[in-house]
Amino acid sequence: MKALRIKAFQETACYTKPFANKVTETYPLPPYSTVKGMIHALLNADRLVPFSLSVQGDYESMIIDYRKTYFVKRKEFNMPIILDGLAIEVPEFTNMTSMPLYTHMLYNVTLVFHLKAEEEILRKIYDAFRHMPNHLSLGRQEDLLRIDEVKITGVEELDLMEGKELTHSMYIPSKLIQEDERRRGIPYLLNWTYEVKKGLREWSRIPVSYVSKKERIDDDFLLGPAFIDDEGYVIAWND
Repeated sequence: MKALRIKAFQETACYTKPFANKVTETYPLPPYSTVKGMIHALLNADRLVPFSLSVQGDYESMIIDYRKTYFVKRKEFNMPIILDGLAIEVPEFTNMTSMPLYTHMLYNVTLVFHLKAEEEILRKIYDAFRHMPNHLSLGRQEDLLRIDEVKITGVEELDLMEGKELTHSMYIPSKLIQEDERRRGIPYLLNWTYEVKKGLREWSRIPVSYVSKKERIDDDFLLGPAFIDDEGYVIAWND
């Protein structure tokens, strides 16, 4: 099996959790939909590009910052508007207020993504990374992404009897984990794909566990298959 491996780095990043309005909380790693959106933007895609994804990485520390958030009152609720990183004038609305809110940011983030798809799609994504017209961001617009490696690599199924320690913390879909072992990770429900219904996005979500680096992945931990690439990175596909 072939996969595309992407190694990247961000000095700061905030992968904002939905509905975190009073304090801007961040996921510990970019959720699947955030990475998928970046890939589609890079390809200038106007339709869904089919691929599977594995996300892993670590950060040095978490810091707290302030940002100015605008609130526009709409009937019974306040709608927050965040303009950080956007080179636009602040729009004016009636009943608009603003206030500083805490923002959680990750510092010195190392990321490793693996993509699985048909060879033609992998090659197209590979070429897009090799010939980027401008810089990439991941998370917020101002969270620049430095690409350190893009490589098509071989992937083999991991021998779970032998097992392997994780090089980085990673998202592992809950369906792959033994039920009584899921406590070893932090549960999240991550967006993946969506359908537009009545003008609104309806997301399909994947239950995952955020599993810390150096945890041992073996047959006591996993129900389903895991994979490994030519540098020993464990891969857990989200399909």
